[in-house]
Amino acid sequence: MSTKTNQTACDVIVTYCWNRVGYNILRSLADKGLKVWAADTSRHNICSMSRFCAGSFVYPDPFIHEEEFISTLLRKIEQLKPKVLMPTHDEGIVIARHRRRFPKDLIIPIESEDKLLRLSNKKTATELAAKAGVPVPATYSHAAEVTYFPVVFKTAIGNSAKGVFFPKDRAELESLCSRYEGTEVLIEEWLRGYDVCVDCLRWGGFFQASVYRALVTKTDGGGTTTQREIISMPQLVEYAKRFLDSVDYNGVCGLDFRYDETTGRVGFIEMNARFTGGLATPIAAGFDIPYMLYTLATGGKCETPSVRIGTKTKWILGDVITLVGRMASFKFKKDEMRKVAKFSGFDAFDDFRKDDKKAILGEMAYYLSKLIKNRKLNP
Repeated sequence: MSTKTNQTACDVIVTYCWNRVGYNILRSLADKGLKVWAADTSRHNICSMSRFCAGSFVYPDPFIHEEEFISTLLRKIEQLKPKVLMPTHDEGIVIARHRRRFPKDLIIPIESEDKLLRLSNKKTATELAAKAGVPVPATYSHAAEVTYFPVVFKTAIGNSAKGVFFPKDRAELESLCSRYEGTEVLIEEWLRGYDVCVDCLRWGGFFQASVYRALVTKTDGGGTTTQREIISMPQLVEYAKRFLDSVDYNGVCGLDFRYDETTGRVGFIEMNARFTGGLATPIAAGFDIPYMLYTLATGGKCETPSVRIGTKTKWILGDVITLVGRMASFKFKKDEMRKVAKFSGFDAFDDFRKDDKKAILGEMAYYLSKLIKNRKLNP
């Protein structure tokens, strides 16, 4: 276990800090004067190399060595005595499973393991959304029910577009069904349009949300966004609130929708019961989700922020990966390539700040190590 500094001042420990999401949480909290420690399986990453990081340490993989992961966190919490432990991704499910082992006065602003598991399951979340009166695409119990192609085939558990396919005919669909036999999957209608995400913060009686549309996605067909723009869609905010009220969800999350502007049709895609990959966008627009969560969870009060419509952000390294991926697959789109090459007109970058130039080097080092190890651009 490595430590960045010998200092022990710590207000918040943030986990799963190798990527831009952890970095935006770190900056959100540190910019308010909080001492933030970054924890991850990697030693060098965007957060550990940030000059705004109070300290960092390494823990074992929570999904392979669960007990060792929890034991490491418990030891560091005993040493650092933070006020808040803030999970950022699916490691939150593991932490929620062992919540009783953590100090009673430690604030962990996430839901129960059971609720996180249900909402992270795309099939279950779609059923819950429909029950709450949120529009969802048509779903199919079996491949034989499908009459129009393409459709969306996805594993019930997955993120960053992993396990998501768009079979164009019955042969492709049946091949996927055979390949994933024994795995819980969801087959649903493919909707025209573009991806829209509603970032939400619900805590007790407080609710706030903002909406951004995807301008560029890292993988062809949707998924992780590299460029986004805040838009006004009150209808989606209302759907999001309806859904979260129905399941009594407290914490941060993102609800993904598909929107067809020619017909006005909306369809629920999935819920990410955690911070979203596009977190930089609402923060840049004035909706400071991490600090507001910290404030509410620690007993403070938040004013309703004014979210600036039209705010745009860009994930620099993500656009580089997008370019490489499109070149490798020979899927060039001139308009998209022009967007990828553009650096002007953005209000903020996900992974770069002029006052913290070394941080992005940590991000690059992490992705390079994963590329060498796994031969994949999507770690």
